[in-house]
Amino acid sequence: MESMELRQLAYFVEVARLNNFTKAAERLRIAQPALSQQIRNLEQELGVKLFHRTGRGVTLTEAGEQFLMGAEKTLAEAQMAKDSVKGLINSPHGKIVVGALESMVQTRLPSLLVAFSKKYPGIKVFIRENTTEPLLEALKKGELDLALAHTKDHYLSNTDLVPLKGLCSKPLYEDELVLAVSKGHPLVKRQTVSVKELQEESFVSFKEGSGARDQLLATCHKEGFEPLIAYECASPRTLVAEGLGVSVLPRLMAESPGPPVSILPLDPPLSRWVSVFYVEGRYLSPCAKVFLRFVESYLTAESE
Repeated sequence: MESMELRQLAYFVEVARLNNFTKAAERLRIAQPALSQQIRNLEQELGVKLFHRTGRGVTLTEAGEQFLMGAEKTLAEAQMAKDSVKGLINSPHGKIVVGALESMVQTRLPSLLVAFSKKYPGIKVFIRENTTEPLLEALKKGELDLALAHTKDHYLSNTDLVPLKGLCSKPLYEDELVLAVSKGHPLVKRQTVSVKELQEESFVSFKEGSGARDQLLATCHKEGFEPLIAYECASPRTLVAEGLGVSVLPRLMAESPGPPVSILPLDPPLSRWVSVFYVEGRYLSPCAKVFLRFVESYLTAESE
C-alpha cells in the first residue's frame, strides 16, 4: 500500500474518532479543505459515502463503520512493522498517555508507577486524571492509549452512559464502597448503615461522570429518594472531616492518610469493578502493551 493511501486512512480514522473535520485537521496539522478533499477522494475511490454530514459535525455511515475496522487494523499492522524494524518490541522505550480515576491517583497508582519505572526506565508514563465517562470518551477519541476506569455495571438501569461499543476491558480489582462520616456524627456508633437511612443527610460527592456517584444515585433511586448533594469535588473526604456532609467512597480512599473520618460498612454492601480499557483493533504500541501487562499483574496480585 502506498504511503499516500496509508495517509488517507490515517486522515479518515482521525475524522471518525473526533466526528469533526475541524478538530481532526487541527490534530493532523493540515488545512481543513485539504482534509475534506482527501476524504472525498477516498469516498470516490471506494464508491461509498463514509460520513453523514450533520450541523454539528459528522457521523459514520454503515459503510464507514465497516471501513473503520479495516482501516484501524491496516494502520496497526503498518505501525507494528515499523516498530519491529526499530527494535522497539524487544526493548520498549517511548511514552504513553494513561487516563486514571481520581481515587486511583490518590491510592494505588503512585506505588504502581514507582515499581513500573524501576522495571522499565525507558518508558515515560503521562497520567490524565478524570472520572469514568470523560476517560472513556478521551480513549475513543485517541487522546489516551489506555484508561483505568470503572466497569459500567448492572446498577445503571438506563444502560451504559458511555457507549462501550468498540472498547475492550479487563477487570483489575473490586473496590468496596463505604460510608465516610465526621468523627462527631450521630451514626459513628453504628456497625453498619443502609443507604435507605441516609435520606435526610447532605452528601459530599464526586463530580458527574464518576462511577461511585452513578452507583450512589442508582441505589438511592432504588430506595425511593433523591440524595441531597451539597458539595461536588475530587476528594470528598476533606469536606466530610469538617462535618459538611457524608460521602460514599472507595474504602482505599477513605482509609488513606488524611483528615480523620469514621468509616462505616454499608448494608447491603456496595462495590464496583475497576478495569483497564483499550480500543478494540486499534494499534497498541509496545510501550502500551508492556504497561497493560504490568498493570494487570500488579493490581490483581495486590488485591489478592
